[in-house]
Amino acid sequence: MGYRKVPRIYTLTFDKELEGLIVRMKGLKLGQMRALMAILDDEDTRTLDELPPFIARHMVSWNLEDEQGEPVPATEAGLDELDVDELLAISSKWMDELVGVKDDLGKDSPSGDQFPGQPVTMEAL
Repeated sequence: MGYRKVPRIYTLTFDKELEGLIVRMKGLKLGQMRALMAILDDEDTRTLDELPPFIARHMVSWNLEDEQGEPVPATEAGLDELDVDELLAISSKWMDELVGVKDDLGKDSPSGDQFPGQPVTMEAL
């Protein structure tokens, strides 16, 4: 019996203009991460053509509603209803979650305090 990998799900929350939006995204394998970075680095229309289907394939759910209060499906068609800056905000936040450093990293560090104990004495051989 081997190790069975459980997919990681990232919960993206936003502030400012997208405050209240919650998007749940799957993690990416290395090859998928390379593909996403290539899409985002491209300066022509490839980003707008390839980003929505890529995100839709990895989106688990979101709480987006339209102007009438109806849920917008977490699909490529639903992503097509977003403004470009909203789509880029989702992809940027997702990338930050995938490869960014967490804010609380190192918060429990003693910040250079001396080790509590007697130093180990060394003897010449």
